[in-house]
Amino acid sequence: MKIFSLFLGVLFISGCKTPQKTATDQAIILDKPLQSIHSLLWQISGNGLTKPSYLYGTIHIIGEGDYFLGKNVLKKLHKSEALVMELDLSKIDVNALTQISVLEKGKTVKDYMSDSDYALLRAFMEDSIGIKKFTFENLYSKLKPFYLEQLIFFRYLGQEKESYEDNFKKIAEEKNIPEEGLETFEEQLKFLEDIPLENQLKSLVKTIKNYTIEIQKLDQLIREYKAQDLPALTKSFEEDEDQVLKQKLVDKRNNSWVPKLKKFMQERSCFIAVGAGHLGGENGLIELLKKQGYVVEPISIDN
Repeated sequence: MKIFSLFLGVLFISGCKTPQKTATDQAIILDKPLQSIHSLLWQISGNGLTKPSYLYGTIHIIGEGDYFLGKNVLKKLHKSEALVMELDLSKIDVNALTQISVLEKGKTVKDYMSDSDYALLRAFMEDSIGIKKFTFENLYSKLKPFYLEQLIFFRYLGQEKESYEDNFKKIAEEKNIPEEGLETFEEQLKFLEDIPLENQLKSLVKTIKNYTIEIQKLDQLIREYKAQDLPALTKSFEEDEDQVLKQKLVDKRNNSWVPKLKKFMQERSCFIAVGAGHLGGENGLIELLKKQGYVVEPISIDN
């Protein structure tokens, strides 16, 4: 359930039949697909599209020193007729997010944990994260476990961080590119609300008890992301992620996005930027779009 649960990559796409191209399809200028599936940028064509669209896997938050963006990614975004992201960032309700992130009134995380696990958590937050006992007990202990865990990984990334989504939004605004969201802010909140507290606690306790190992995994995920090694990302993600959470936060949402993506792409050429964890696997967007008849191919981020 870490912030890096978005690191799900593509397993394997070779061996798929390419649909017969119509006269309209043949007029479309496409990038030459890569022989390798090591790419974060995927070209979507066929199935009646008059213009290709592009799918890009992001990390929602990454350390400034690890941030990178190929020139072909920028080229595709600049030429797009719509930027499609998981959420229209201009419609985030900070007050609503604050309200959903806290436990019910009068409760703290201590009420849901064993004394030993709580003592371990409080000591960890002070010794490893730098949050003093008084501050933790009177403020942070009121957060749901999911948000406490996000805080741990945010702090590890350091003070200077980058967001692909924020940067794409800025470019779209500068270029007057329309923006679309695959789900509403209320829908995203509902997904978070549906994560069982038991699963949240299990993930949080696992992280603090195995912090060194979890950080090593996170560092490995970042290396795999920077190498655009999608098969490795998929394997790492699926071995480490809680399958109940994966079903709720990834698979269920992917299936709900496909009809919206079909509509958006039919109307105009889209640059689609979603967490890399949504791209691959049997229920990933690449496989789901292929099942709808689209040709989905990896292309270079640097052309």
